Amino acid sequence: MKPRVMSGQGVHMYESVPPTGTGRFDPPDEGMLPGESIVWTRRAGTGFWIIFLGLLFAMGAPLITFLSLDAHELLLAAMFGSLTIIGFVVLVVMLINVRRTRYYLTTDRIIEARGSKIVRAVPLDHFTGKPLGQFIESRVTHSSNNQPVYGIRIYDPVSDEVVELKGLDPTSARAFERIGETVECPYCGFNNTALRSQCKNCDAVM
Repeated sequence: MKPRVMSGQGVHMYESVPPTGTGRFDPPDEGMLPGESIVWTRRAGTGFWIIFLGLLFAMGAPLITFLSLDAHELLLAAMFGSLTIIGFVVLVVMLINVRRTRYYLTTDRIIEARGSKIVRAVPLDHFTGKPLGQFIESRVTHSSNNQPVYGIRIYDPVSDEVVELKGLDPTSARAFERIGETVECPYCGFNNTALRSQCKNCDAVM
């Protein structure tokens, strides 16, 4: 149990915080913390390497197999054919995992979920009052339809875990700019993340 103190009133409130990165997450019915709401959510985008490997596979595999057959190297052709099948299976598995992955930014956490299961979750409290540039790295990985596509690496200073969000558009990337900011509740003095509209300590609307 994690204590929360209501300033000026001497009242201790307790909340149960589930282990980071565990459990099911199927909002709004399952996995949400008390008072938690979703600020932003996106399905994972297709990363640069998946696109690159897909193009390489599509163009290279038939060409290599044709050249091997043309040279009457049947053993070499069989080897490349086997590698082609393995590569295709790996690519399909990677694409399925991408399509099942979804990112959430809530008023309390950054969550990576696959299917309906939390893969990683970082509480925003870990960033409160800290320089955001030390823990978040945002970079353009490639472009799509003349728009930059971003990859974001988020380092959790408490657990030392790294959450990587890939294939984000500019609007999605900007959603993370305020996660280290705080707003003080005018009623109890509790420092809330700037994403919250309701105090986490006293439930007052700010």
